[in-house]
Amino acid sequence: MIHCTEGQTAVFKALWSFKGDPRTAEAIMDRAGLESDKLVDLFKVKSRDRDKPEAWGPKHAYDTLVSKNKREGLYWLPCAAKP
Repeated sequence: MIHCTEGQTAVFKALWSFKGDPRTAEAIMDRAGLESDKLVDLFKVKSRDRDKPEAWGPKHAYDTLVSKNKREGLYWLPCAAKP
């Protein structure tokens, strides 16, 4: 089981709500009700937690599930797309 913070959960919910459509970080963070310029900032593992295996779960989930187009600054969840 992966334990996410409220902010991380809000980002995943926002991404899911866009149904796989690419969105800017600003649009995602706005929908999530958060103020940050980068999604990944919410998933970084703090140096004090680097030796705790459970701290890496949310970062791994983000890296695995979220697709990115860095050039255009877009993010999306392919698994949320309608078939």
